[in-house]
Amino acid sequence: MGTFIKGRIDYLRGEEQTGREWFEMIDHGENAGRTLRAFCEMDDVGLSRDVSMLLDANGRPRDAFCRVVKHGARTGTTLFLCEDGQLECEGEITATGRVSQRVPVDGQLGYLGLHPLVGDALVALSRGTDEKGTFRTVHGLANSVAPAGDEGLYAMPTAIDVAYLGEESVTVPAGTFAARRYALRWHPEWDPAQLWVHGPDALFLRLTWDQIGAAYELVELHEGR
Repeated sequence: MGTFIKGRIDYLRGEEQTGREWFEMIDHGENAGRTLRAFCEMDDVGLSRDVSMLLDANGRPRDAFCRVVKHGARTGTTLFLCEDGQLECEGEITATGRVSQRVPVDGQLGYLGLHPLVGDALVALSRGTDEKGTFRTVHGLANSVAPAGDEGLYAMPTAIDVAYLGEESVTVPAGTFAARRYALRWHPEWDPAQLWVHGPDALFLRLTWDQIGAAYELVELHEGR
């Protein structure tokens, strides 16, 4: 087994903490991929999210699980299985009942957005670092296109315009890191969010989004079990 990393991200609106996210990243060894786990709490909407993803050596999803609970009641539980040319989704969603999907994809799915920030940051790996300053559309699948990730909860197409903006040194409560900066645009009429990630695994450091007046920062990071 490789490295074991755990940490916490705080969700902020101004000086107010509106939520938090605990996460673990477990490396399975050379070329064996890793497991990414996250538990998120959003106080402002009464939501908790439990996510586990298996990623290959290139950070692409192989399978994933997501459970969303809102105001103490389960909203949806889904399992995603990623194969070459297809994603399968099986689950139960309170609003719609049992869900069983077979969604065609082009080759191996590169990005699956289930709304923990440590998972959303993987869009940086799909975008890469070429053509600095140029927005390029990253196509993938998500379980919700709502800002809080609390609607739908089945597999649906997503397209994010992403620009690589360069390398910076970034200080967050967890420390100072060498970072890559990206701009993310979910809608042509929205202001882009700013994302900073660290290292080859695109570890989440910070995201700011003026559109909703929110910021998210890595506040704790530990290596070891």
